Amino acid sequence: MRHGRSAVRRNIERRALHDFAAVTLSCLLIAVAMLLHAWVRTRVTERGYALARLSAEYRELVREHERLQIAAAELKSPQRIEELARTRLNMAPPPVDRVVVLVGGAVRPSVLTASR
Repeated sequence: MRHGRSAVRRNIERRALHDFAAVTLSCLLIAVAMLLHAWVRTRVTERGYALARLSAEYRELVREHERLQIAAAELKSPQRIEELARTRLNMAPPPVDRVVVLVGGAVRPSVLTASR
């Protein structure tokens, strides 16, 4: 009879060990899933902050680009160039008798002799 009790006891211990292993493995899988979920949420949050930061930087760069385009247009304006030519370079429009008009790509000989 002793042998029968021992087999029953071993069978119960095996079943208990099997149940313990199943519960432990289940808990481990749940813990891994929770950690993975937390990691993914953290990455999504980090990416969200990075996106917000890059969007703000993009908007700032667009504003700076527009400002620079306006500044370039102001620097290229004929009025500004004329003003600089008059003030800094002491330039003036040429007298009327110094202007040669080209007709059809050639200078009329009478204009050349008259201007000399």
